[in-house]
Amino acid sequence: MHTLAIVGGGLSGTLVAAQLLRRAPPDTRVLLIERRPPVGRGVAYGAGSAGHLLNVPAGRMSALADAPDHFVDWMAAHAGRDGFPQEIAPTDFLARRFYGDYLGDVLAAARRAVAPGVEFEIVPGEAVDLEESVGGGRLTLADGRTFDASRVVLALGNLPGEYPIPRPLPVYHSPRYVHVPWRDDALAGVGSDDDVLLVGQGLTATDLIVQLDATGHRGTIHALSRHGLRVQVHRPEGPVWWSFLADEPPPATVRALVRRVREEVRVAAKAGVDWRAVLDAMRPHAQAVWQGFSWDERARFLRHVRPLWEIHRHRLAPQTGAVIDRLVAEGRLKFYAGRLQVLEADATGAQALFRRRGTIQHVSLHVAKVINCTGPRTDYSKYQHPLLIHLLARGLIDHDPLALGINALPTGEVLRYRGGPTGWLFTLGSPLKGVLWESTGVREIRAQAAALAETLLAP
Repeated sequence: MHTLAIVGGGLSGTLVAAQLLRRAPPDTRVLLIERRPPVGRGVAYGAGSAGHLLNVPAGRMSALADAPDHFVDWMAAHAGRDGFPQEIAPTDFLARRFYGDYLGDVLAAARRAVAPGVEFEIVPGEAVDLEESVGGGRLTLADGRTFDASRVVLALGNLPGEYPIPRPLPVYHSPRYVHVPWRDDALAGVGSDDDVLLVGQGLTATDLIVQLDATGHRGTIHALSRHGLRVQVHRPEGPVWWSFLADEPPPATVRALVRRVREEVRVAAKAGVDWRAVLDAMRPHAQAVWQGFSWDERARFLRHVRPLWEIHRHRLAPQTGAVIDRLVAEGRLKFYAGRLQVLEADATGAQALFRRRGTIQHVSLHVAKVINCTGPRTDYSKYQHPLLIHLLARGLIDHDPLALGINALPTGEVLRYRGGPTGWLFTLGSPLKGVLWESTGVREIRAQAAALAETLLAP
């Protein structure tokens, strides 16, 4: 029997499994290994708060590229049941917990429709080792179980962030500091009038802000990042801008790309079209642009453009933006641009000292808790997890030249350390960021999952 193993049951792993089951011939066995079932939710689509919304309208969130209305139709079929809204529109920004339910149903539907002779198993457990064997790889779980597979997929999702001050500090072992903001107890011990410091101002920090507000928190939320750039907000659906990069060679340099996008934004503005439509129009061509850059140009993009790109490309739902604006207007949310210099725990909280960006001025804050919201780290070679440690030690994986993810071909086939493709080890989603850049959205991951399923099932 042809055994295929997927490590990770979040969005990426669930979609690969569903696509495999839709295509698998008889005598195929698919294993989906997930340390924290149920599958399909991962960090992004866990139960969370009702205020944690998708940052993409429902009409663009189908898990199946060949059925663009699939998610909207699924929501309509559940209307009015178990907390689901009575009515939805494709332009609605829905609670992320619904999407977790949806992904579980996508997998369940694929499982029900498998061809005779196809086996599927969800394996609860944590993969801690993977070694090459004859005809594929052998996975070892934390409880000692082993599984042999002819092909293995690393659907790892995002890693926890870097430490805000990159050196060992006693505060990191204190209950006053939270390193993984997705933990259920991240806000434990925070009183309604306590001040909180969020290190980071992106989507993760926004989730914490919304959650604090929903629980009746009245203290001050301080949000610090190096650039002080706030995430932009979606606007109601407007005119669609033309695909301006479709009929011209991709810009070969970052300077040329920025110049071209700015030019198009100016033209759109004169036509009464918002800049958001311009960025949306270039998204289908982002992979070609990124792959056309040399690694030096990619590094230049990271240094000079990435912060601006992230806040304009990954936007907030309007409802979430309204919460942020309200809290700022009430003085309960303060944004800062600067670099954290000192972080110490004391008997009543944590003391933080940061230097304001572009000045020599230092600001001191005393807060009940510090939560790291700096976003996921990308250098898989520095994350101390047994599975990654063993993969690196055996030379089965390596980071890409900019340590944005795992070095691989655009097809997801993993490259050995200073070597060629393994032939049996694959990845998708976040680990492919260095190779594809646009590799974390549902639209991109669903396409990767479908293509990877074809590859995995090829003779």
